[in-house]
Amino acid sequence: MKSFFLKRAEKECKVWIKNCTESDSPRLASETYPADVKIDEDVNWSGDPLNLTLDYYRPFNVDSSKECFLLIHGGAFCYGTKVLDKCFGMHLAKHSGIPVANMDYTLMPEAGLSKILNQIFHCMNFLTAEYGIERFHLTGDSAGGYLTMISALAARNSHMAHDLWIFEKLRGKVVSASPVCGGFRYHPKGFPGIFFEENTSGDPKTKPRLPDYVYDISKIVERDKDLKICLITGEDDFLREDNRKIKELLPGALFYDAANDGEYHMHHVFPIAHPEWPQSVKAIELITDNATRKA
Repeated sequence: MKSFFLKRAEKECKVWIKNCTESDSPRLASETYPADVKIDEDVNWSGDPLNLTLDYYRPFNVDSSKECFLLIHGGAFCYGTKVLDKCFGMHLAKHSGIPVANMDYTLMPEAGLSKILNQIFHCMNFLTAEYGIERFHLTGDSAGGYLTMISALAARNSHMAHDLWIFEKLRGKVVSASPVCGGFRYHPKGFPGIFFEENTSGDPKTKPRLPDYVYDISKIVERDKDLKICLITGEDDFLREDNRKIKELLPGALFYDAANDGEYHMHHVFPIAHPEWPQSVKAIELITDNATRKA
């Protein structure tokens, strides 16, 4: 029997998906993609039966590269596809001169956190095998920002990977992480944190236990002093305080807290929705700087 908390989370998930679909549909229909970017579209990185795909964006003057950004879309872990971040990813590739791989993953509650993390590692290994990528710069928005941070830390710490039930052995190296309006704290009995466990049947005996820090990344961000981190938030971002708290723990991280400016309101994931805004251009510049600066 499902618990009260699980039933409540499932209801909140449906409302979230409805609201996001209504707000994203007109945005996506009006987007204009930048020129001078080559696209390998809908590349199947997972193999059967998952049939998950990625887009690979390359600046026209870049035929091959040993590094790339891995872009992980948001949506409270339960909504969205790579198309939400396509325009941003193409702008990032064009500005940075570094290819961008924009990936899909299995959403919650069909997948738990460990399954998604294994998929992210598997996707990076695919990029190493197919594109020769050796160094990864992870970036993502909202829930994708959370996945960016925890994937980067786990990729660089085998003990943490073991704690998170990540069995995919990474062949490349993650060198930077740049969450955009990321969320870093989730209640284990609230939406969407209740979906982190692999099994949502309500029977705790069937659940592989995850470490407490998956619900509060502030407990572990200081473990890796060499990971290059850039945090992007804004004045109207409802996860602004999460980002400020993480920045307090990471004095060496790049940080951009964008202020509202006239008609430009720095809402949640503003660089994803409006990569052409001046504030978004600055965010892209900082993400690029984070990838290319020395640790």
